[in-house]
Amino acid sequence: MPSWMTAEQTWQWQISLEVKLRRVHGDSFQQFFSDVMELAHGDDFVRTRPHGSLGDKGCDGYLRSSGELFQCYGKLHDAALNVATVTGKMADDYAKAAAALSLLVQGWNFVHNLVDGLPVEVTLKLKELEVAYGHHRFGLVGPAGIAERVFGLPEREVIRLLGPAASAEDTKHMRLEEVAGVISAVIAGVDAELQPNAPPKPVPYDKMTLNSIPATWRTLLVSGSANAAYVQDYLNAHPDPETGSRLARIFRHRYDDLKAQRLPAGAIMTSLYEGITGIGSVSPVRQVAAHALLAYLFEACDIFEDHLAGEEA
Repeated sequence: MPSWMTAEQTWQWQISLEVKLRRVHGDSFQQFFSDVMELAHGDDFVRTRPHGSLGDKGCDGYLRSSGELFQCYGKLHDAALNVATVTGKMADDYAKAAAALSLLVQGWNFVHNLVDGLPVEVTLKLKELEVAYGHHRFGLVGPAGIAERVFGLPEREVIRLLGPAASAEDTKHMRLEEVAGVISAVIAGVDAELQPNAPPKPVPYDKMTLNSIPATWRTLLVSGSANAAYVQDYLNAHPDPETGSRLARIFRHRYDDLKAQRLPAGAIMTSLYEGITGIGSVSPVRQVAAHALLAYLFEACDIFEDHLAGEEA
């Protein structure tokens, strides 16, 4: 990470980028990737788009200096992944590019937004293309490669792509009215009453390890825990004494639903976070409020497990 980026900004922007990649798909993913590449490479990167019946010729952009072509595959996060469709698209797009853009192409890259991992069949298909067409280079650009390009940019450009990030100073000055706002928004967005769950239990010290919480979210939960007590105080003093219980039921229901989809812990946490902040650029004060609320819910055992299945609770 660049020297100008603080630790707090690093973790927040990583979450913001993950949320972005889970949200953009199809043409919007291609546009986001092209935005990143133009900022990173200037005029060396040529953004392309299809023109009527001419199509895109298997190319969503290329680097003039190296002859590297990029073809984007952006999946909507909660849509099913058809591996055969993806690998077939890879072969078709490369064939089109090799035939129509032979004067340009020296390397061909498959760009994707599959944050939770790439099917091995995709890697295998890329290797098959490499073996069959050894006169070209083949590569993958995924979330890690996109992050490397994004976080190599100046601060103003990172903000342009991902919005601002809360700092340690922002965390020290959390605004309770922002907490009230996110809690009200969550509750207002629930259409039906949910079944009550068991009362909160003490959190074991190793709960993050038990639930395989990734490093990015561990840091933000620790940061948010400094304000979790203020969330508890706010709920205790709320004019509606059922607000805290209702909030717990809402988030336990959301957590159970995400867990049932067999999502990894980081994906679950990111989805819960986006459910608090909403879609789009999130202000630092709202980020701090969301961190505090998630830390409170985590500590109260409303989200994630405090013991292994089959163990005594």
